[in-house]
Amino acid sequence: MTLAEQYSIAVRHQRSTRIDSDLSVEFFSGLVYHGTAQTALESLLRQYEQTAQTAYTLTGPYGSGKSTIALLLTGLLNADQDVHNAAYKTINEQTQALLSKSIPYDKGWLQIRSVGGVNTPVDAFWNATLQALKDHPLTADLSNKYQKILPKNEAELISHWESLFIEVKPFVDGVLILADEMGKTLEYINKNKGELHLFQDLAEVLGRVKTPIIFLGLLHQAFSDYAKDRGTKLQEEWGKIQGRYADIPYSVSTDETVALIAQSIVPSKAVNKDTTRYVDMTLNAIASLDNNKNRIAQLSSRLKNAAPLHPLVALILGPISKRRFSQNERSTFGFLNSHEQYSFQMFLKNHSDCNDRYSLHHLWDYLETNLEHTILGSPDGRGWAEASEAINRVDVPETTLNILKSIALISLFGKPAKLYPTELTLQAAVGIEDVSKLRKHLSLLQSVSAIIFRKYQSSWLIYEGSDLDIPSLLEDKIEQLTKSNEAIENIKFSQQIIAKGHYHTFGNLRWAEQSLLHHLDSIELDKITPLTKGEFANFVLLMSHIDDEKLVSFTKDNPTIALANAFNSSEIQAYAKEVYALELLKADKDIGSTLVHDKVAQKEYESRLSYAQKMLWTAIDEGFTNSSWITRGKKQEILSLSEIASDLADDIYFKSPSILNELVNRNKLSGTAVSARKKLLEAMLDHSDKQNLGITGFPPEISMYISCLKSTNLHIEKNGVWQLSTEQIPSKLKGLFDTTTDYLKTNAGNKINLGDIESLWTGAPYGLSSGVFPILVFAYLQTLGQDIAFYEKAMSGDFEFISEPDLDYVLKLQKSPKELAVKFIKLEEKDQEWLQLLASYAATLTSRPVNTNLLSVATPFVTTMHGLSYWVKNANNLIHNNPALNNKVIRLRDAFLHANDPHELLINKVVQVIDKDNNKTFTERVDEIESCVSILKSAHEKMLSHMNSKIKQIFPETGDRLISMCQIVEEKSGDLRLRSFARELGKSQEFGLKWLESLIAVVVGRGIQNWNEANLLTAEQKISDYAQDFLRIVKASNTNTPTETQNNIETKNISLVLEETNGLVNYTKEIKLTNNPLTQEMKSAIQSELTSLSEFERIDILHQLLKEALVAQS
Repeated sequence: MTLAEQYSIAVRHQRSTRIDSDLSVEFFSGLVYHGTAQTALESLLRQYEQTAQTAYTLTGPYGSGKSTIALLLTGLLNADQDVHNAAYKTINEQTQALLSKSIPYDKGWLQIRSVGGVNTPVDAFWNATLQALKDHPLTADLSNKYQKILPKNEAELISHWESLFIEVKPFVDGVLILADEMGKTLEYINKNKGELHLFQDLAEVLGRVKTPIIFLGLLHQAFSDYAKDRGTKLQEEWGKIQGRYADIPYSVSTDETVALIAQSIVPSKAVNKDTTRYVDMTLNAIASLDNNKNRIAQLSSRLKNAAPLHPLVALILGPISKRRFSQNERSTFGFLNSHEQYSFQMFLKNHSDCNDRYSLHHLWDYLETNLEHTILGSPDGRGWAEASEAINRVDVPETTLNILKSIALISLFGKPAKLYPTELTLQAAVGIEDVSKLRKHLSLLQSVSAIIFRKYQSSWLIYEGSDLDIPSLLEDKIEQLTKSNEAIENIKFSQQIIAKGHYHTFGNLRWAEQSLLHHLDSIELDKITPLTKGEFANFVLLMSHIDDEKLVSFTKDNPTIALANAFNSSEIQAYAKEVYALELLKADKDIGSTLVHDKVAQKEYESRLSYAQKMLWTAIDEGFTNSSWITRGKKQEILSLSEIASDLADDIYFKSPSILNELVNRNKLSGTAVSARKKLLEAMLDHSDKQNLGITGFPPEISMYISCLKSTNLHIEKNGVWQLSTEQIPSKLKGLFDTTTDYLKTNAGNKINLGDIESLWTGAPYGLSSGVFPILVFAYLQTLGQDIAFYEKAMSGDFEFISEPDLDYVLKLQKSPKELAVKFIKLEEKDQEWLQLLASYAATLTSRPVNTNLLSVATPFVTTMHGLSYWVKNANNLIHNNPALNNKVIRLRDAFLHANDPHELLINKVVQVIDKDNNKTFTERVDEIESCVSILKSAHEKMLSHMNSKIKQIFPETGDRLISMCQIVEEKSGDLRLRSFARELGKSQEFGLKWLESLIAVVVGRGIQNWNEANLLTAEQKISDYAQDFLRIVKASNTNTPTETQNNIETKNISLVLEETNGLVNYTKEIKLTNNPLTQEMKSAIQSELTSLSEFERIDILHQLLKEALVAQS
């Protein structure tokens, strides 16, 4: 009787599990609830209970049993009590307790079980939905209703689902959506150039609907990997969408695979008890490498039940199935069922001895014959090629060759199962109990250069011949590094841990840096604690064991550092030394030169280095994953690094508000997000009194508005008016705002850089992202109203006051908050009284009421000063006979003109000008200000009145007579400026003094906006000069005109010729004669006074008076 008649493969292991058809009581009777299954299921239950996460993905290689776990969850929540009980008995007490605590069960859950394939996702999901309504005993009416509905697209599917989930709530405990073969669904979408709106919208619906819902998608790789052929940008978008789903990794261990194999091989009743020594020898070999008594005890029965598979084959099938050329457990069971050459089934047909075992050399022949072409194209290709070359090269007896094949397989695939080709392992592989016999075979293989011995692992490896003895050189170099820490220090390891649970709760994606150090003393706090790379914490794995008490104390003092003693530090250090030693060998001048020219040695070196590096990274990864971590003075449970990081992030940022928006809640925004945030800030600036800030439709900024302002109740409707308010905001956000307000009040009167506020908000314990900071801080500042003053950094580098935020302010708030500042205005009672009096006077300047706040009061004064004539704003001598008053007026004017801070202006500067000694009452101060302002406001009119008097003296004529004179000058003069002078003088008959401003502009040659004191001081003399020319033209016109048409204007030219030191000088002036009686009286008085003088004295006095008059007028 052949072995094929004695053993068979269980039916359940002959094909894949289908979640839509395999659910039954019988399914659970033979299900193995191993550790990986328990970890995955409990992770989902724990997250659902603690974070209310509803969307999950289960990611693992093909055939790893993901569908089985999905079906187990289906059974646990099924409305059929028999199915529920069968599934419930499958899980252990720990999971039973967690299930009862996490998920309600009474009526059973509505179970939508969809399997991806060639149909559209909409059809697959909807057909599964209709079937689910038929299957549940309480949803018959809903089934009849929804059978009539057929969604045409993804949007309709989501809409119908949302309605159904709400309607079904009274009849079920919840809704379970399973998407098996979800990868095929993604492949379908990618093939048809579609987008992932379905899964994006689904995640949003799950968060919106109050009915308990769990979505579980089964994948073998990440979302983004399904879009590799459509560009990096789309991959990133698909990756972001997967971020809405909590991913649970699923990978069955080697020992669990052995249990599955043992369960799948069913012996007939006629099979005798196993009497071979293979299992015992194998367990002895394992114990020498990994003395884990619990593992050995578990493996004992499993390996015996795996007969007629050799125990080492049962152990090594698991690692082989995880290789890229394989297809995980599905290929394990595919192998067990295969009838290909050298397969297990062919072995059963060709052997009848119950003690015969399908051994490692059989497995080598099977892989070489059927899968070698696939293996050579995989990462294991080089190692396989070297082993294959050695096996095919040597001419040795069959048993010796079988030993070589066993060494090859264990070297290539044994590490995950903790198998190495040691003497004990090789004895078990070929059943040679006498070690001396084994050593003869090994010596023969060594003599033909087929294998070499690795001393520090006490194991044999396939050897590829070379003139350079790399193993020997490597061992010598490793020996030199025995007591050195260089190897650990040389590791350039840098990985990050994403705090996923924290992200799903608070919306802020945080990551922790991983690093490897030899000892606690190696931590450089000045480099690791500033968190300069953007990480929120550092996970440090220590190679030298430190007592837990010291680690607890250290992490208490340094809460952003997590510490663990590496449970496998010796393994990490061994591989680190090998990698470092290999690098040192290549750096050696002679050895490096030989490697360049010796291709065989070079190939061996590269293979060794690649392998050592790979094993080092694997060991480090295992060290981080499986070591016991201590954070913030507490020892953590053995959880995933992501869970520990999430707990640490929750502790560090325990006051962080929740902002669930992946578009804006991040430190680096995309171009689209930056543009949307800018538009949102502009809407906050201009339309805070409108619903949704006046945003219509659904542009990107509306999602930011909903997440940051609407959901947080920062923007609410109150008494029919929309406004920004802090009255109803969540407690954590209120705590942040209150802390900031206290900080501003403590520093009241000082400018606070928004960069400092950003540091406060983005640091612990708040941890806001740079993306949401501008939105929230702008909203917060606007709620402070008149209590806050705004400042921008000027070109000088100083902060200057601005009356209110504008578009430029919004732009700077996004790009560089450090260029902005605010000041909290805190007025004492006396300052309030002073401000009230100022407001009363300011109201007289504007002719309307003025609010009693700094900006409102300061504005009328500043506006009045800026409305003064240009020359008044720049004059230094407005009051000629009172220097003290003049100085006060000028200083007050300048204080208002140069004001950039209403608080500093009204409370300090103005008081310093008008009441330096602080001995006046507030009323007296206001009177003083009123007097000064009055002087400034009247200065221009006063100047014009003075000029007008001067002109009236020169030109007393009025009406038509003056107009006639002006017309003559306009017609006769060739001087354009004189003609302009005459034209403006002719307008003097009009109402007001505007003509005078124009005339002065002509005289000084500048427009009014360019006048200054110097111009106006010379204006009087220039008017006299223009008058001389004016009168000469009028006189000349009279001379040439007949008597009857002459104007009755009589002028004479007066000349005085004097002998001066530089010769004769002529003083001349055209004067206008008048018949004023006063002139004759003055002449008589002067003659009377001069009578007593001599003739020469009288002439001398008269010529001096005449000279002075003529000089003054010219």
